Amino acid sequence: MIGLRRHALVRLSRVPAADNDRDRALAERWQAAGRPFVVTRGGADPKGVGLGFCVVDARHPELRPRRVAARCARGDVAVVQRPPRLDEIARCPAAAALAGSFSRLVDAAREAGLDIRVYGSWMWQALTGENHVRDSSDLDVLIDVADAGDADRVAAFLERQEDGLAFRIDGELSIAGLGEVHWRELRQDGADVLVKSIDTLRLTPRAELRA
Repeated sequence: MIGLRRHALVRLSRVPAADNDRDRALAERWQAAGRPFVVTRGGADPKGVGLGFCVVDARHPELRPRRVAARCARGDVAVVQRPPRLDEIARCPAAAALAGSFSRLVDAAREAGLDIRVYGSWMWQALTGENHVRDSSDLDVLIDVADAGDADRVAAFLERQEDGLAFRIDGELSIAGLGEVHWRELRQDGADVLVKSIDTLRLTPRAELRA
């Protein structure tokens, strides 16, 4: 089982807690359907896991899906999985209208030796078959990188590939031992970058990433 971290998908041994009766009912239905929850940045409880899932209003599927927050004890996590691969997303029915852009990005990633994972609306669309993707939806990518130098290389790759695609590439690079950084921040020249992990959120001097 892979370790818990942001954007991982988890399956639970029991229904997670939520903030109100409405969200608890949604979590119960989500768990009963056998669907995974996504790991988010946790709260103050070091033994807890912050979770999220995204629901579509069956009566009004044209409305933007609602993100629901939940939480569980670490002991309730039965299975941990990585988000789906880019090529899996490219095969979902909703991607057919953008087949050319997806095919180009899949081929470029393969040639570059990159394992691109996808979270956000495209992930939920592929996992549930429900209407999560909109015309304006970005493709949220997650790519593991070995170090800051590797992160710079991958960020430059994403910037090159985005030109001419039918969608905008959003998302993060996960630097081993540090956490996740938005790839666009790495293409800017700010002195600090925002680094996120399952239990921290901090501005980090760019030089520190390379220490």
